Amino acid sequence: MDEQKERFISYLLTTGALAVFDDLKDDRTLKSGRISPWFVNMGDFNDGKSTNVLGNAYATKIIESGLKFDTLYGIPEKGVALAIATSMGLANQGDKSINVPWFFTRKDEKSHGEASKLGPDERIKKLTVGRAPEKGAKILQLDDVMAAGTAKYDARKELESLGDFNYPYLVIALDRQEVGTSASGESAIDQYEKKTGTKVISALSAEDVLDYLNTNFKKNGNIVYASGEEFISEAKLGRSIERISNYLRVYGTESARNFVVDKFGKLEQTIISRDRSVVPACDVSSIEEFEKLVEQTAGVEGIGGYKIGFELGLGYGLPKVAETARKHTDKPLIYDHQKAGTDIPATGKNFARVLKNSGIDTVILFPQAGPETERAWIYHALDAGLKVIVGGRMTHPSYAVSEGGFITDEGALDMYRIAARAGVNNFVVPGNKPDVIKTVREVIEAEGVKKPVFYAPGFIAQGGKISDAAKVAGDYFHGIVGTGIYVAPDMKVAATELTSQL
Repeated sequence: MDEQKERFISYLLTTGALAVFDDLKDDRTLKSGRISPWFVNMGDFNDGKSTNVLGNAYATKIIESGLKFDTLYGIPEKGVALAIATSMGLANQGDKSINVPWFFTRKDEKSHGEASKLGPDERIKKLTVGRAPEKGAKILQLDDVMAAGTAKYDARKELESLGDFNYPYLVIALDRQEVGTSASGESAIDQYEKKTGTKVISALSAEDVLDYLNTNFKKNGNIVYASGEEFISEAKLGRSIERISNYLRVYGTESARNFVVDKFGKLEQTIISRDRSVVPACDVSSIEEFEKLVEQTAGVEGIGGYKIGFELGLGYGLPKVAETARKHTDKPLIYDHQKAGTDIPATGKNFARVLKNSGIDTVILFPQAGPETERAWIYHALDAGLKVIVGGRMTHPSYAVSEGGFITDEGALDMYRIAARAGVNNFVVPGNKPDVIKTVREVIEAEGVKKPVFYAPGFIAQGGKISDAAKVAGDYFHGIVGTGIYVAPDMKVAATELTSQL
């Protein structure tokens, strides 16, 4: 990282404009609705010295990039001050100085003073502060950060309603390097550039910030003010870095995700230590039946863990269920909410917290509520320290469109794709549909997951054979079996027989 970037990041931290959080209670909700463990607020540049630094940082980037434009526009609200500061910064660049006008838009039309005598063609003067742009002007837009780009699209619509202008550039202080809200996984900046034809230029990126934090953590264990006063302690900084890296694994662009993998390694969560196992689906109606099931099967070598459903969870409470299981086994407890991930994105935070506090190790998600819910629920699960299994196709008939159902086949595959891009390597597939398992495996491996781990229900009562599913699933396979074990006269014998089929 060059020295200028380091100085700028250091200044952002010192002023509090860049904040990183080690505890989710401090997280900020972005305009996109995402809940973030790090936040940049250029509104904290609110005195003469800091505003001068900020204006010069933007001006330096603009001059370095050789941008040609006629006027500066500050995207409301934070961009308003940026337009003024950047105009002043550009006028103070020595022999490279340029004098350019600035403007921003009003919330309400001005109806007094000089605006009271304007005709319809000059209405723009009633809606702007600063020097109103002339027809055909090249407008350079300014804002603080780019996340999903919501505020930028809104500002663009407002500008287009004012007249016929050109929009060659948008300059921001920080590219958060996040994907947009669609399933495509395309970066928010790429989407914005394609939709608007505007080139986006940033002084800093999320990679720069994470690299700076991690470098200081390795050097000093903390970050300090220039005065020597401790700023972020070692423990808080380490946790903040972990949280930001997980955030970028899920929401980051391909470049940001690759950066995280290079710095911190792949996610590759190991839930069950065995390559193949049988996981009892504990869909029993009482806590006594559950305890009997666990007690009789925990000693069977091929039993990998226990899948707990909503009946036990809601009927007895997950802490009680976990406590009961722990009397007999330390094998992973996997919670399947039938189906988690179908609510709005923000609820994933509370869901993950409850599971972790209850003693659950792993959660199964079927994120049918869309890509933003999927990303949010995966991120919050990782942030809480849970392991994640994601499904998209189910065992019953009339689920996918090709079977006469509601969910498009491609939409179901997108659920797997998004999870794979986030680094998830554990997936639910329908064990009674080997052809679907084969397709899902190909899709996941195409996204870079070289050793996918599959969990498959759909046996015994639903007609699937563990041996058939295991063949197409590959080396890492766990069959989920319910009635085939817990209604058997001898659960231990049934479990032993099923594990022999792996």
